[in-house]
Amino acid sequence: MKYPLLTIAQDGSAPSRRNRWRKTRAFQCTLLRCVSWPAYRCGTGKGSVLLRPIFLDYCGTESEHRAFTANLRMGRPAALSEGSTGIELLRSEPYLYAPPQRCDAGVRQIVYFPELFDVECKAQKDDIWLCVMPPASLLNTLTVAEIGSCRAALRLTNEAIAAERARIEEQNASVEYWRKRSLPPDLTMDTDAILYWALVSRELCVRLDARTRYPIPYAPEFRAILVQYLVAQGHCKRSTDNPLRPLARLHDSYQMPLRVDTPSPSWRTSDDCGYLPPLALSIKQDELGKILSDLAKDYYSVR
Repeated sequence: MKYPLLTIAQDGSAPSRRNRWRKTRAFQCTLLRCVSWPAYRCGTGKGSVLLRPIFLDYCGTESEHRAFTANLRMGRPAALSEGSTGIELLRSEPYLYAPPQRCDAGVRQIVYFPELFDVECKAQKDDIWLCVMPPASLLNTLTVAEIGSCRAALRLTNEAIAAERARIEEQNASVEYWRKRSLPPDLTMDTDAILYWALVSRELCVRLDARTRYPIPYAPEFRAILVQYLVAQGHCKRSTDNPLRPLARLHDSYQMPLRVDTPSPSWRTSDDCGYLPPLALSIKQDELGKILSDLAKDYYSVR
């Protein structure tokens, strides 16, 4: 399996062809996952890509972890072993270094923005930014109601698509062939995507509830519908492998998406290292309040 290395030179600069003759001491660790959100923290650099991630997971032996983390805390950039991409954690940013964990490779370290990932937040702001990336082990905690709510939302969506398809067919029968509209296909999602939808609906709404002044109904059906609407309207940013991509087929706003760097066993696959694909949300308080109000009226009017 191909795991990329993060390398920090002693002088803070990555080794290059120009200074390859110079003896420098390098500090290295193995990259497990790096998540970047350009709209939240944009990288910089000329001639290379310098990422400023919102989440970083790496591991190494005890000595490697201690030296690498100390240099990373100093704000020194770490170069990836592949390409010209680098990673930089600015000292001025409020990164949280989680307690190191023992693993088969030695010591595993997670660094992240608590204001994005933590369940609780210190203060509510006019602009809401959050990100969820639950471990795959949380899929075992899903309830029957949470899974059934996503299946019901998918079924209702396909019923609405079928009704729209019938209207289009009726209109196409009375117009010329070059004016006929194409029929929308049904929305299809496999079991893994349904489970991901159910888990993300719980995790995202729990964090959203702590960051907004507007109440969010606790019902799993409402939370599943809310996530579906936020994804469909382009408020959520996804990675390329996110299972909720079919929900955004009508309003697929994919500008400034999430970038995820992971180990790649081959050019076809990648190692998730125990994480599910991330899903980020960026929205203003007033806009979220209007969305919650409209969805709540529709939801409770049919119950």
